[in-house]
Amino acid sequence: NYYLGGSGMSAAAELKAITLLYTQATEDAYNIFNARELSPELNNLFQLNLNPNKPVKVDSALYAALETVDRLGSRYLFLAPMYSEYHSLFFCNDDWETAGYDPVQNPDIRAYAAQVAAFAADPAHISIRLLGEDTVQLTVSEAYAAFAQENGIERYADFYWMKNAFIIDYLAQTLEAAGYDRGVISSYDGFSRCLGEEQLGYSHQLFDLREGKAYRAATLNYPGGTNLVCLRAFPLNPQKELYYYQFKDGTFRTAHVDPADGISKAALPTLAATSRSASCAEMLLRLLPFYAADAWTGEAHTALPGMGIYPISIVDRVICQSGDQVAVSGLYEGYVLQPVQ
Repeated sequence: NYYLGGSGMSAAAELKAITLLYTQATEDAYNIFNARELSPELNNLFQLNLNPNKPVKVDSALYAALETVDRLGSRYLFLAPMYSEYHSLFFCNDDWETAGYDPVQNPDIRAYAAQVAAFAADPAHISIRLLGEDTVQLTVSEAYAAFAQENGIERYADFYWMKNAFIIDYLAQTLEAAGYDRGVISSYDGFSRCLGEEQLGYSHQLFDLREGKAYRAATLNYPGGTNLVCLRAFPLNPQKELYYYQFKDGTFRTAHVDPADGISKAALPTLAATSRSASCAEMLLRLLPFYAADAWTGEAHTALPGMGIYPISIVDRVICQSGDQVAVSGLYEGYVLQPVQ
């Protein structure tokens, strides 16, 4: 969404210029963060996975993304083998098919998930070395390489479902660098990044899951300069969100994988957060340890505001809000708002 003509340029001219820039940027982003296809123009994640233990010069946007992962000490990138299992699960048509990929149902897959998680969690077995000048090295131990060969693992590192957070940050930086800073970029899977800090107003519909169905809970209203991440254990638009499987009993599997054991988890149906200082990617990586977990403790509400990240959670129709960066309005069907002090 963009405020055309707000810069003084004619709306038609601005639309044409933004369309050209945005189209090229999205094509570039597709190639940069792709772990499944080789790019003829640059070294992307696919190329990095093909060359473990070798220095590879990558695009500067991918280097910056890997710097963020390294700075936060995040290990989700290295759960790539489990993302492949869940990717297959999400494309199943019937519940009986899912047992071949789901560690919750299948003891053999659960044992495999535990092994993958153990390798992924240990920097001695896998890590990204930042060598400077956009050069990185995917370092893999002999033990992990042997395990990968034995199990047909093709990817050690993959942003998978998380890539849209990094892509939206990249698109926003590209547009802002060209002077386009009066709008917001958002995705179906819950990432929104404001362009600039113009005091334009935006809104986000907050949904909750009840009895296996999505229900509107409230509206989040926020000013320009505010970024938003919303994690959901359920899809709103199955045609546009590919990282879920719903069983006939109404339960879901999602792509939120716990690095502790490689199991798909969601501590609660919905967890959102806003920030005026953190990027979408940083918010995502800081939220995930609280979300892809066995249980919701509410600790995110006390741990994250000091980092400039303000969570919004929903538990039993109570919307708990940290900070006042967004105004919560339009409460639905018995939902109540509870500020967290």
